[in-house]
Amino acid sequence: MADALRAARYLRVSKADQDPALQDDETAELIAKRGWKLMDTYTDHGISGRRERRPELDRLLRDVRRRRIDVVVVWKADRLFRSLKAMVTTTR
Repeated sequence: MADALRAARYLRVSKADQDPALQDDETAELIAKRGWKLMDTYTDHGISGRRERRPELDRLLRDVRRRRIDVVVVWKADRLFRSLKAMVTTTR
């Protein structure tokens, strides 16, 4: 049997007083259901999705480039990027 994929979650809420609990619960459930190994959770609190630079997103992308992660899980695509340009830049 092959090793489980190494997964990471990216959670983001736009306002500092918001709680990413729903994103946390649903992404954890998906990772468990797929049998992946959760390596880390990257959470940006109070940061707009329009900002291209976000501390935890930047850390996540560094770990992806270093091949520490096989798959990234987000609750909805708009948690990761808000524009076509940002999507292309992020996924290249």
